[in-house]
Amino acid sequence: MKGRKMKLCWIIFFILFLLPMFITKNSFAIKEVVVTGMAPMMGNQAQARNQALQQALRSAVEQGIGTLIDSSTIVKNYQLLSDKIYSQASGYVKNYQVLSEGPSPDGQMYNVTIRAVVSTESIKNDLRAIGILRQQVGNPRFMTIYLPRTHSSAYRNSRAVIAAEQAIQGVFARKGFVVLDQMFVNNVYNEIEQAGRIDIDMDDLSALALKYRADLLLVYDVHVGVKKGGRSKYFGGVMVEVDLKAVAPATGDLIAQKHGDLYVRTQRVSGNYYEDMMAAKAADKVGKAVAKALIGDVLAYFERQVHGGARFDIWFRNFSEEEVYTIYDILQNISGVKDINVRQQSPGNFQVDVNYQGKKFDFQRQLYMQMKRRGIAFQTQQAKGNRFLFFKKGTDNPFRNINIQ
Repeated sequence: MKGRKMKLCWIIFFILFLLPMFITKNSFAIKEVVVTGMAPMMGNQAQARNQALQQALRSAVEQGIGTLIDSSTIVKNYQLLSDKIYSQASGYVKNYQVLSEGPSPDGQMYNVTIRAVVSTESIKNDLRAIGILRQQVGNPRFMTIYLPRTHSSAYRNSRAVIAAEQAIQGVFARKGFVVLDQMFVNNVYNEIEQAGRIDIDMDDLSALALKYRADLLLVYDVHVGVKKGGRSKYFGGVMVEVDLKAVAPATGDLIAQKHGDLYVRTQRVSGNYYEDMMAAKAADKVGKAVAKALIGDVLAYFERQVHGGARFDIWFRNFSEEEVYTIYDILQNISGVKDINVRQQSPGNFQVDVNYQGKKFDFQRQLYMQMKRRGIAFQTQQAKGNRFLFFKKGTDNPFRNINIQ
């Protein structure tokens, strides 16, 4: 009896918690479409039917691709898509149902209409593999900053740190990312040092990256530990650890982070030069490994920006309740807005995240024009990146003493 109750509890737990998660996860990776394929009869109905069915499957996959890349990219890469994707269309269709089929009224064509379930996740993986998704991302500019977090972190100008940085930059550069000039990076270090900052946070660092028009900020830390002693011909070893974070400067959001380490045994050779060289070799290997592990998440982030839009952080203060609802209605009706998420709300105030597909200036212009058209008097506070700060005209500026970058 007790065992039966326990089994029932597990079934209920699966239905209430695990099953919805499974359904949600997979619902975003498939697309259901209804399509029709046609083929000339040419005196062989069986052959025409098969060709029409294959054409329908291809059309289903084409619709799936249309949700992932824009039409200009499709046209530009038509031959590559034909060779790598369309030629194996049936492999991307999880299942299909024939809704209707038969010769056309004039008997010249055979038509097959199907309802197909397309695996857009599989298509997306293959589009990424052949480089088409990266074409849409373009060539983002990135800045690599060394930010030691503990007293045991290696010195910025040490061989290990330089080796790790070069390895990280090389991985991203080979994927089409553009490395910002070292002069700009040195300017960032100088500004941090001149301000006497030893605990700079990601928001401040993002603001500095934006100053030099970086689309991506890579922040890394390197630890090197030397072990000495032992009776064998190996007297110890070197342990190198690399932490790497990818940050979106426009919002200060953490895209992803990775950690890697490598232990290298060293021979009985006196002097620090040998140990430094061994640490640098290890740092090069670890730097490449963590960068390769991270770059997939970074590419996925920029792909989401292309398809789902960039995220804007918008603050509204001191507005009436009616004006708050009007502003929300304006945001919902701006062309290009994909999603709106209210993060904070209190009487007269609210903060929202808006996913917008398009240029920042176009979004800002539409929002300004619509608020003025609806009779909402407002003023703005200067903000950096993808942040906008609005407050009711004629009221005290609530952002004056707040450091928002």
